[in-house]
Amino acid sequence: MELFNLSTFVFTIINLLVLYYILKRLLFKPVTKFLEDRENKIKSALEDADKQREEAYSLKAQYEEKLQNAENEGKAIIEKAKKEAEERANEIIKSANKEAEVIIEKAKEEAVLEKIKAMHELRTEVSHLIIEAASKVLEKKLPVEDEDLIKEVIEEAGSWNK
Repeated sequence: MELFNLSTFVFTIINLLVLYYILKRLLFKPVTKFLEDRENKIKSALEDADKQREEAYSLKAQYEEKLQNAENEGKAIIEKAKKEAEERANEIIKSANKEAEVIIEKAKEEAVLEKIKAMHELRTEVSHLIIEAASKVLEKKLPVEDEDLIKEVIEEAGSWNK
Protein backbone atom coordinates (compact mmCIF):
# COMPACT_ATOMS: atom_id res chain seq x y z
CA MET A 1 0.00 0.00 0.00
CA GLU A 2 1.20 3.11 -0.93
CA LEU A 3 1.11 5.92 1.49
CA PHE A 4 1.35 8.63 -0.89
CA ASN A 5 -0.62 8.49 -4.02
CA LEU A 6 0.09 11.23 -6.41
CA SER A 7 -3.20 11.16 -8.21
CA THR A 8 -5.12 11.33 -4.95
CA PHE A 9 -2.92 14.16 -3.84
CA VAL A 10 -3.49 16.10 -7.05
CA PHE A 11 -7.18 15.32 -6.96
CA THR A 12 -7.38 16.51 -3.33
CA ILE A 13 -5.55 19.71 -4.22
CA ILE A 14 -7.91 20.33 -7.11
CA ASN A 15 -10.87 19.61 -4.85
CA LEU A 16 -9.53 22.02 -2.27
CA LEU A 17 -9.02 24.72 -4.89
CA VAL A 18 -12.49 24.25 -6.29
CA LEU A 19 -13.94 24.22 -2.78
CA TYR A 20 -11.95 27.37 -1.93
CA TYR A 21 -13.20 29.07 -5.13
CA ILE A 22 -16.82 28.08 -4.43
CA LEU A 23 -16.58 29.17 -0.80
CA LYS A 24 -14.90 32.40 -1.81
CA ARG A 25 -17.60 33.20 -4.33
CA LEU A 26 -20.56 32.10 -2.30
CA LEU A 27 -19.50 32.63 1.28
CA PHE A 28 -16.37 34.76 1.75
CA LYS A 29 -17.33 37.57 -0.62
CA PRO A 30 -20.85 38.09 0.83
CA VAL A 31 -19.60 37.79 4.41
CA THR A 32 -16.68 40.13 3.71
CA LYS A 33 -18.98 42.56 1.95
CA PHE A 34 -21.47 42.34 4.83
CA LEU A 35 -18.68 43.02 7.35
CA GLU A 36 -17.29 45.92 5.31
CA ASP A 37 -20.77 47.44 4.94
CA ARG A 38 -21.36 47.06 8.65
CA GLU A 39 -17.94 48.63 9.40
CA ASN A 40 -18.75 51.53 7.07
CA LYS A 41 -22.15 52.04 8.73
CA ILE A 42 -20.56 52.06 12.18
CA LYS A 43 -17.88 54.52 11.03
CA SER A 44 -20.55 56.71 9.46
CA ALA A 45 -22.68 56.55 12.61
CA LEU A 46 -19.67 57.44 14.78
CA GLU A 47 -18.80 60.36 12.48
CA ASP A 48 -22.42 61.57 12.60
CA ALA A 49 -22.43 61.25 16.38
CA ASP A 50 -19.19 63.27 16.59
CA LYS A 51 -20.66 65.93 14.28
CA GLN A 52 -23.86 66.09 16.31
CA ARG A 53 -21.88 66.28 19.56
CA GLU A 54 -19.82 69.15 18.12
CA GLU A 55 -23.02 70.89 16.97
CA ALA A 56 -24.57 70.35 20.39
CA TYR A 57 -21.52 71.86 22.11
CA SER A 58 -21.59 74.75 19.66
CA LEU A 59 -25.31 75.36 20.25
CA LYS A 60 -24.81 75.07 23.99
CA ALA A 61 -22.05 77.69 23.84
CA GLN A 62 -24.28 79.95 21.73
CA TYR A 63 -27.21 79.57 24.13
CA GLU A 64 -24.98 80.23 27.14
CA GLU A 65 -23.63 83.35 25.44
CA LYS A 66 -27.16 84.52 24.59
CA LEU A 67 -28.26 83.81 28.16
CA GLN A 68 -25.32 85.79 29.53
CA ASN A 69 -26.12 88.65 27.13
CA ALA A 70 -29.76 88.57 28.23
CA GLU A 71 -28.73 88.68 31.89
CA ASN A 72 -26.39 91.59 31.19
CA GLU A 73 -29.13 93.41 29.29
CA GLY A 74 -31.55 92.79 32.14
CA LYS A 75 -29.08 94.16 34.66
CA ALA A 76 -28.44 97.19 32.43
CA ILE A 77 -32.18 97.84 32.09
CA ILE A 78 -32.64 97.56 35.85
CA GLU A 79 -29.73 99.93 36.50
CA LYS A 80 -31.10 102.39 33.95
CA ALA A 81 -34.56 102.23 35.52
CA LYS A 82 -33.06 102.77 38.98
CA LYS A 83 -31.11 105.80 37.75
CA GLU A 84 -34.17 107.25 36.03
CA ALA A 85 -36.28 106.69 39.14
CA GLU A 86 -33.61 108.30 41.30
CA GLU A 87 -33.34 111.28 38.96
CA ARG A 88 -37.13 111.62 38.89
CA ALA A 89 -37.25 111.47 42.70
CA ASN A 90 -34.56 114.14 42.90
CA GLU A 91 -36.50 116.32 40.45
CA ILE A 92 -39.67 115.90 42.50
CA ILE A 93 -37.80 116.78 45.70
CA LYS A 94 -36.24 119.86 44.06
CA SER A 95 -39.63 120.92 42.73
CA ALA A 96 -41.23 120.44 46.15
CA ASN A 97 -38.43 122.42 47.80
CA LYS A 98 -38.88 125.25 45.29
CA GLU A 99 -42.63 125.26 45.89
CA ALA A 100 -42.05 125.27 49.65
CA GLU A 101 -39.66 128.22 49.28
CA VAL A 102 -42.23 130.09 47.17
CA ILE A 103 -44.94 129.38 49.74
CA ILE A 104 -42.66 130.50 52.58
CA GLU A 105 -41.76 133.69 50.68
CA LYS A 106 -45.44 134.42 50.03
CA ALA A 107 -46.23 133.78 53.68
CA LYS A 108 -43.42 136.14 54.74
CA GLU A 109 -44.63 138.79 52.31
CA GLU A 110 -48.21 138.38 53.51
CA ALA A 111 -47.03 138.59 57.12
CA VAL A 112 -45.15 141.81 56.35
CA LEU A 113 -48.17 143.22 54.53
CA GLU A 114 -50.45 142.24 57.39
CA LYS A 115 -48.04 143.84 59.85
CA ILE A 116 -47.94 147.04 57.79
CA LYS A 117 -51.72 146.99 57.49
CA ALA A 118 -52.12 146.42 61.23
CA MET A 119 -49.65 149.22 62.00
CA HIS A 120 -51.52 151.53 59.64
CA GLU A 121 -54.84 150.65 61.24
CA LEU A 122 -53.34 151.11 64.70
CA ARG A 123 -51.94 154.51 63.75
CA THR A 124 -55.28 155.51 62.29
CA GLU A 125 -57.07 154.37 65.42
CA VAL A 126 -54.54 156.11 67.69
CA SER A 127 -54.86 159.31 65.61
CA HIS A 128 -58.62 159.24 65.93
CA LEU A 129 -58.36 158.65 69.65
CA ILE A 130 -55.88 161.52 70.03
CA ILE A 131 -58.03 163.83 67.95
CA GLU A 132 -61.08 162.85 69.93
CA ALA A 133 -59.23 163.33 73.23
CA ALA A 134 -57.86 166.66 72.04
CA SER A 135 -61.25 167.84 70.94
CA LYS A 136 -62.68 166.96 74.36
CA VAL A 137 -59.80 168.79 76.01
CA LEU A 138 -60.36 171.80 73.76
CA GLU A 139 -63.99 171.85 74.66
CA LYS A 140 -62.99 172.38 78.26
CA LYS A 141 -60.84 175.38 77.37
CA LEU A 142 -57.47 174.80 78.83
CA PRO A 143 -54.95 177.53 79.46
CA VAL A 144 -53.08 178.86 76.44
CA GLU A 145 -49.83 177.05 77.21
CA ASP A 146 -51.62 173.73 77.09
CA GLU A 147 -53.37 174.59 73.82
CA ASP A 148 -50.07 174.83 71.98
CA LEU A 149 -49.12 171.39 73.24
CA ILE A 150 -52.45 169.96 72.14
CA LYS A 151 -52.17 171.46 68.66
CA GLU A 152 -48.71 169.95 68.34
CA VAL A 153 -50.04 166.50 69.33
CA ILE A 154 -52.93 166.83 66.85
CA GLU A 155 -50.54 167.71 64.05
CA GLU A 156 -48.35 164.73 64.92
CA ALA A 157 -51.37 162.44 64.96
CA GLY A 158 -52.40 163.77 61.58
CA SER A 159 -48.96 163.00 60.16
CA TRP A 160 -49.25 159.37 61.38
CA ASN A 161 -52.21 158.88 59.09
CA LYS A 162 -50.14 159.55 56.02
